Amino acid sequence: MSPLLRLRAPSPVALATFIIGLVLTAMLFGLTYELETDKADLDFRRRVEGYVSDLQQGAGDAIASLQAVNQLIASVGEAGQDNFSSFTAPLLKRQPYIRAFSYHRFISSRERAMFEASMRRSHPGFVIKEFGESGWVPAATRSQYLATIYVAPFAEEKFRIGNDALYNPQRAAATWRAVEQGTPSATGIVQTILSRTNVPIFFVVMPLYRSDMPLRTAEERRAAVFGVTQAMFNARDLVGKVLGREALSIPGLEVSVYTAVAGEGEHLAFHHKAEHLEDDSVLSRLRLFGAQTLTVSESFDVGGTVWNIRISGTPATFTYSHRASLLVLVFGLLFSLAVALNRQSAAARAMHIEQLVEQRTVELGRASRDLQLRQRAIEASANAILITSASGPHFAIEYVNPAFTRITGYQSEEVIGKPFDFLCGTDHDQAGAMELRAALNSGTESQAIVRHYRKDGTLFWDNVYVAPVALAGRAATHFVVTQYDITETRRYQAELEFQANYDLLTGIANRNLLRDRVTQALTMAARHDEHVCVAFMDLDRFKFINDSLGHRAGDLFLKTIAHRLKRAARDTDTVARYGGDEFVLVLPEAEDVAESAKVVQRVMQALSRPIPINGKDFFPSCSVGIAVYPTDGEDFETLLTHADMAMYSAKEKGRNTFQFYAPNMNERAAKRLRLEGDLRRALERRELLLHYQPQVDVNSGRIVGAEALIRWQHPELGLISPSEFISLAEETGLIGAIGDWVLRTSCSQARHWEQAGLGKLRIAINLSARQFSQPNLVSMVESALADSGLSASDLELEITESTVMVDVQHAIRTLHELKSIDVHLSIDDFGTGFSSLSYLKQFPIDVLKVDQSFVRDLATDPDNAMIVMSVISLAHNLRLKVIAEGVETAEQLSYLRDNKCDQVQGYYFSKPLPADKFERFLKQELGTEA
Repeated sequence: MSPLLRLRAPSPVALATFIIGLVLTAMLFGLTYELETDKADLDFRRRVEGYVSDLQQGAGDAIASLQAVNQLIASVGEAGQDNFSSFTAPLLKRQPYIRAFSYHRFISSRERAMFEASMRRSHPGFVIKEFGESGWVPAATRSQYLATIYVAPFAEEKFRIGNDALYNPQRAAATWRAVEQGTPSATGIVQTILSRTNVPIFFVVMPLYRSDMPLRTAEERRAAVFGVTQAMFNARDLVGKVLGREALSIPGLEVSVYTAVAGEGEHLAFHHKAEHLEDDSVLSRLRLFGAQTLTVSESFDVGGTVWNIRISGTPATFTYSHRASLLVLVFGLLFSLAVALNRQSAAARAMHIEQLVEQRTVELGRASRDLQLRQRAIEASANAILITSASGPHFAIEYVNPAFTRITGYQSEEVIGKPFDFLCGTDHDQAGAMELRAALNSGTESQAIVRHYRKDGTLFWDNVYVAPVALAGRAATHFVVTQYDITETRRYQAELEFQANYDLLTGIANRNLLRDRVTQALTMAARHDEHVCVAFMDLDRFKFINDSLGHRAGDLFLKTIAHRLKRAARDTDTVARYGGDEFVLVLPEAEDVAESAKVVQRVMQALSRPIPINGKDFFPSCSVGIAVYPTDGEDFETLLTHADMAMYSAKEKGRNTFQFYAPNMNERAAKRLRLEGDLRRALERRELLLHYQPQVDVNSGRIVGAEALIRWQHPELGLISPSEFISLAEETGLIGAIGDWVLRTSCSQARHWEQAGLGKLRIAINLSARQFSQPNLVSMVESALADSGLSASDLELEITESTVMVDVQHAIRTLHELKSIDVHLSIDDFGTGFSSLSYLKQFPIDVLKVDQSFVRDLATDPDNAMIVMSVISLAHNLRLKVIAEGVETAEQLSYLRDNKCDQVQGYYFSKPLPADKFERFLKQELGTEA
């Protein structure tokens, strides 16, 4: 019979031993299984927390890009589509999940018509629109619109220009939440045109406030807001980019991100489920025995909107298993059986076995503690972790994790035994390194930011945490050193700080830094009883360069001006760009105001040198207003406001000069502001009218023409002359619409007189510099002639001498185009500018008009008389007609007749008359009035 069949019945001792072994094995198996399960759950939850942290940081970085765009508009203002596209291009390239940036301006229903008309100059066919059932349609009548002004990338998103962001309820809610709270505000997943292609889209909105209004309450913020910046995000790309391909490729991992309680339908922002890797091996099945599917849900905030993430993982997803517990179970069973058999065969060895078990238990405990210590250092693998000795003075490194090698380039064997701060190289005296060294010496926790150097010598910034490690209540035996690489964060902070304090185009100080510099200068001046001069500078006729050559040439012009200002100013002075073509010069420590005036004069002289742009020379000039601390104000806002008033006074005095602030400028500034607001509505209210002054042939005494002169019949202030509002119209951009109205009205009036039998009169119209630079000037003149029926030969366009000399080649080209349609051309105010005879003979003009400043003193000033005689002779030699304006006496008329002047006009014959009175004047001259 086989020996296996001759087994004896187990003895009570062996049976008891076997039962006890089974119980102990079950207990150890349960404990090990529970530890493995807890570790798997902890690992999974830490992974989810890492995903949530990455998503929050990714969303924060994206919103930070919008903040940079918002800062651009707040600092520079509406700098133009090209500048907007140039600024946002690197942001869009760096963060491809941002579909578009846009800038929107609040437009009231009352402003809508004028706003749409002004936008059509750069965007033909522009209307404020919204998306309806049939596509994009003009926006319905509402009290307020949020129209898209700029968008980037422009080529792909230009159809959004004019879109009303308030027609979508989610975007409207996010917009008003951002306005009232003054912080970035995000929508949920928005149903847009893109949503029809199953692309989850959400928007983040940031408000733009007027800098001169309070922002303490929601109501004040609503009143101060003038526009917003928006960023449109592809939620799917954002989540996928932040989590990364490596994280999402884990087998069996399922990730859902949504913006509502239920992650389905239109609320779902992102969903990904990785496929399982099939492994039917016995070892694999054993490893995954008993493992459970884990699911964790977390919430986080994106711009005031709650987002949710739900992550599920199957047993194959993670690098854990119940292998150890199964081994404990198998080993325990075998061990129990062996012990029982051994007890059965040799009870004498029982004591020895018990001692062996106890010894193995101690060894397993020691090994478990060592393993836990190592595991804690490896778990945070994204950051470098070191374990150092607690023995000074060098605190030698005993262990580094793989992240340390990846970040620094040093292998483990290269750093073991080296001092804990060897990454500082020779830079040991930095404050952070000394603070950490002191903490190690005292055995305490500490944290500091330190400059470290990689193996290749490159610098990186570390946020270093040091914590002592003590075992079983003893003194610290080691230190755990955790290093966080914050190089990119510091670079980004430095970039944001530069953007917040310096003008992106010119590189000089912006408004924020200007305010700080002025505040510091005022503090020092108050302490030392000194003056501070604030000079507000505005470039003369800069709009002409932008309109005629484009914004790129305008940007080059501004950069050159800023460079010259920086070089001309003193080292202690501050040069800042306030916005557009406005600059501010701060002159501190001014003991003598006259000395500051000399500095301003030197700066103006430095600016006056010609600037070559596109092969042409432009002669810049500026108007400057100066306010002095403490006489003109004791704070930044007051001084800047008064300097601005003084600058406008300098413009009124002929530009290219400077003026100190005087108290009576407040009243003039208030009047100017009121006129500016009323002028915007003057055309709509039909308050503008034309007066006509006759032009008389010197030899025959017959009226041969009339000059149209604009007037403003203000409902409260009465009749206002053009000298008080034309400059305002040029600065506000209304001169184009006003000039077109003057042209059409004058042509229609001249045709009416002709049809009434009052003869053919040549109607003379003044063209502003802005009109003259318009590319559609010829077509505009042709349209006015065609609509009125007036012959082109009966229209005379007057251009001032200074206008044609700004860009001579452009002037010659434009004058030839006008001459090709047979209109008459004249140079107005001849003799007051800087005309070159070499240019004058190239102008296809018909008439030179002598300025009244020469005619006024004709009989008493021999020099003026000689100038007038020379102009007449010059014009006749060039086969041109001459008109003298401002004739008021018979002596002036006699001199002009004797020197063969062709035509005259002035109060001697008639002052400018309204159309009806001028018509009666014509009838009297013709003898047709009853």
